[in-house]
Amino acid sequence: MAKNNPKTKQGFWRKLLSFLSIRSNQKVLDSEKKKKEPKSFAIEWATAFDTWKKKLPTKQINSGIVVETKKIRLTKTNEKLFRIEGDDFSIVLVTDNHLYKNKDGKWAGVLFVDEGLLNQNLSKDIRNLDDFLNLQAIPRSDLFLESEAPKDDWRIVFGWERFWQEQLLLQMSPNSMTLVMLAIGEECKEFFEKIATERQKRLVRDELFYLNLGQSNSSNPHSKTKSIFGFGSALKEFGQKINLIRERREKELEHGA
Repeated sequence: MAKNNPKTKQGFWRKLLSFLSIRSNQKVLDSEKKKKEPKSFAIEWATAFDTWKKKLPTKQINSGIVVETKKIRLTKTNEKLFRIEGDDFSIVLVTDNHLYKNKDGKWAGVLFVDEGLLNQNLSKDIRNLDDFLNLQAIPRSDLFLESEAPKDDWRIVFGWERFWQEQLLLQMSPNSMTLVMLAIGEECKEFFEKIATERQKRLVRDELFYLNLGQSNSSNPHSKTKSIFGFGSALKEFGQKINLIRERREKELEHGA
């Protein structure tokens, strides 16, 4: 009969204890994860907005030097116009259409236009900025985030009837609405809280919660959580939905008249 080897027994017990210890630690970690649940809308919002400001250097100043190292310097001219410079380059960066009023009270800024459409419309009667924007088919809702933006920026929704305001929120996915509120700020958050249903608030609160955790909300069928850096596409979606609801509302008003 083979003799039991004491060393083999010790190795067995050591492995068993190590396995049990790992299982125990995993259960503790799983338990801690399960304990993490969304707090109130206000708390999740405050945490996310603080993270937003910390993670996005370009949003921390209105103009001037954003980042400067031994190799590069990034300066900000306005909300969507930047310049990046290095030893052998100096490039203007435009993050999107952007209009603002200069010191003379005139509209200035940068617009992306279709060159063919531009040529086609050169012979048209262009009397003001609105005429030009209409001819170039540039949605005014793409030009928001400026306190003195053209009259048809995102704030046109303030003058809509509540039904149409509700329709706008119904068109927005919770994750995009979350990023839109972070990008625009308190004014948009207040609008959302005033118009949204309790269910919509709960869904957006959950999105804020997962953004704060730095995780995606894959378990929620209504969620496709973007990272905090995905606000650009969310803002475009918001502008598109505003245009969609605006057109529907205008048709309804014309039909009613």
